[in-house]
Amino acid sequence: MLNRRMVNREGGNNQRLAIMLGMLTKDKRHPIKANIPSKDMSQFAQVKWKFFLDAPFEISNRCCNVMKKDPVHRYGKKTGRHPITAQMASESRLRSQKWLQNGCNAFDIKNPISNPMSFWTEQDVLLYIKNFNIPIASVYGDVVVDYEGMGQIEGQMSFADFMDAEEFDLDRLLLKTTGSYRTGCILCGFGCHLEKGEGRFQRLHRTHPKAYKVLDHVTNSGVTYREAIEWINENNGKGEIIKL
Repeated sequence: MLNRRMVNREGGNNQRLAIMLGMLTKDKRHPIKANIPSKDMSQFAQVKWKFFLDAPFEISNRCCNVMKKDPVHRYGKKTGRHPITAQMASESRLRSQKWLQNGCNAFDIKNPISNPMSFWTEQDVLLYIKNFNIPIASVYGDVVVDYEGMGQIEGQMSFADFMDAEEFDLDRLLLKTTGSYRTGCILCGFGCHLEKGEGRFQRLHRTHPKAYKVLDHVTNSGVTYREAIEWINENNGKGEIIKL
């Protein structure tokens, strides 16, 4: 297991396997060791997911690259056009880092892009929608006041801080959507094991029953999407269940 590529941190599948098995440590001189205590493991250790090594289907985190990023980059090279997106820095650590590095208009990077909404927060978006009656997709439901969550974003600056109460009647109120608060690919399962209450697949069955049936038709190595989820539920020792 501790071969040369692992010891030298030369990357590739060996280093990813070390991360999965919890063998990657915080010690830069000897980064990969066997049988290490959890307190010495790297923050990137993924021991809880090592049961996936025995999965009867293939797994990858490259779907966004294949289905979204690569086609867009090819289109950009072919046409000379560059994208303007609604990405926000608050959505992820990576987007925050990129915004701090490049600002809203990253015109000098390999794939130029403009993200004019980078400094907006989720509350800014909901506030704008609510006050100017902007129509949104039905899957989000309505924008309403989140009385239960009031005070949970203490200290987070939003556009409401700079508006007069007469101009924005919702002054400092926390808002939420009654439906989905964020959407992506309709069958994406990233993070679904963390959902409380109604799960995304349960909601899909209720709102889009025809799309839900795709779970029984999409296959990977001869395993349907539903069968893969059922296998995960049976083999996940952490008790985190994906709701179907």
